[in-house]
Amino acid sequence: MTLLNQLQQIFLTQDIKEFYKRIGLYAGVIVFLIVGTLYYYYTRTSDLHAALKKVNKDRQEVQHLLKKYKRVLEQKEAVNTMLEEEKNFKIQSFFDSVVQQHQLKGQQKQDAQVSEEVLYKRYTEIKLTAQFKQINTQELSELLRSIEEKKRVYIKDLAITKTKGAALDISLTIATLKSQSETKAR
Repeated sequence: MTLLNQLQQIFLTQDIKEFYKRIGLYAGVIVFLIVGTLYYYYTRTSDLHAALKKVNKDRQEVQHLLKKYKRVLEQKEAVNTMLEEEKNFKIQSFFDSVVQQHQLKGQQKQDAQVSEEVLYKRYTEIKLTAQFKQINTQELSELLRSIEEKKRVYIKDLAITKTKGAALDISLTIATLKSQSETKAR
C-alpha cells in the first residue's frame, strides 16, 4: 500500500506537461526495448536458419560421399577377389588366344606391345596395345565382345580409321590389373 501512495504522491505533485514527458519517455524506452528484442530475435533466428540450411547441405554431401566411399570399397573388394582368383593371368596369352579364335593373326600389323604402370602404389596396370589392318566391322565387334566377356580385362583405348571400302584399321589398347604384392613376388 505504501508503494501505491508514493506513486500517487509523485504524480500529484508534478506538472501535467512534465508528467506527459515522463510517460512518453517511459513508453519510448519500453517500445525501444521491445523493438530491439524483436529485431535481435528475428536476426538471430534468420542466422540460425541459414546455418541450419548449410549444415543440412553439408550433411547431404557427406552422405553422398559416404555412399561413394562404400561403393568404392565394394569395387575394391571385388577387384581384389578377382585378382586372387586368377593370380597367374597373362594378358598376352589371353589376347593371343582371342586373336587366334577369331582368326585375325594375319590382319595384325605387328606383335602386341605390353607395358606396365603402377597405380596408387597398390596395383600395377598391365596394358597391351595391338594394331590391326583391313578388319571389317563384324570382326571388330566380335573381337571387342570376346574381350569384354573377360571381366579381368577392360578396353582402355580404341582408335578406328576407315580405309578404302568397308575395311578399318584399328589400334586397340586393353588392360588388366595386378596387385603390387604379386608383382614384387616375381
